[in-house]
Amino acid sequence: MSSDPLQDVGFTFLPCPERLTDPIKIRLALILRQPISELYSSYELWLRGQSNPLLKQGEPLCLPHFPRFKFCGSRRGEIITVESSFRSKIDIPLKANFDFKLHATNQDGFLIACVNATLSFRGSFKT
Repeated sequence: MSSDPLQDVGFTFLPCPERLTDPIKIRLALILRQPISELYSSYELWLRGQSNPLLKQGEPLCLPHFPRFKFCGSRRGEIITVESSFRSKIDIPLKANFDFKLHATNQDGFLIACVNATLSFRGSFKT
């Protein structure tokens, strides 16, 4: 799941939603290989086979005078966990394969976390 061969990343996406507008809890855990006084993230969600992403966003997670999360300021070797929730404004049923990509970079340009995952949703959903 991690696109960095030296980095192990634990990633969960719960519960299995029926629509993209349903609330989803996201958890990420990893051991830091570099410190993070600043952290910038970007993510994309693609419908498999499409040429444009459904969602694409980037945002700062840790800034020098605005630490949004308790892991801001963590040092090399520490284990960090991120728990967040997500709800999209795009209302589509989830009965397909999606590609999810997440990148997080620190103040020195080091890749802190990189996740490439395929999310497969199957079954009968409410419409």
